[in-house]
Amino acid sequence: MELLSGFHSAVMASHEQNPVVEPLTSKTPSGRGRTEGNSMHELVMIGWREWVGIPELEGEPLLAKMDTGAWSNTLHASDIEVIESDLETQVRFRLSEDGEWVDRPLSDWRRVRDTGGHETMRPVIRTTLEIAGMDYDIEVCLKDRSLMRHRFILGRKFLREHFCIHPGRQCIHPNERTLPRIVLQI
Repeated sequence: MELLSGFHSAVMASHEQNPVVEPLTSKTPSGRGRTEGNSMHELVMIGWREWVGIPELEGEPLLAKMDTGAWSNTLHASDIEVIESDLETQVRFRLSEDGEWVDRPLSDWRRVRDTGGHETMRPVIRTTLEIAGMDYDIEVCLKDRSLMRHRFILGRKFLREHFCIHPGRQCIHPNERTLPRIVLQI
């Protein structure tokens, strides 16, 4: 038992210094193959919450929750309007109640079931996400999450292709691009 405990400590110490997980095998324990092709690259270890940036929306960095219970990514948006024209359909929204209006092309509509079992159709936009020092092109559902604790959630459809989530840690990858700016007044 002592040997096993020492091995566990060595593995945990190794992961603390290098939060990258070994490449996944092409088969799951059940013998079924992976569906998204994530078996050929390494997954980056991230915490259950991380500071992220969405530069195209020109907002402050957001503290995003990694939500493996959710399938899709959802960003808080208020006053959501869909504006149709001959050229393209746009979504207009605010990231905060007193924030500037943001206009983005509508990418799709997504049927989403919430934790209460209610289904709604949500507008989807495409944007760039900065997380763990890398940029990703992602789809994001827009929904008023003002009553929720986390204004931005990343769902398992995106997470499973790129990351392994450490449930006991948060903000593993802070960097200058995604840390909130603190202004000191003297």
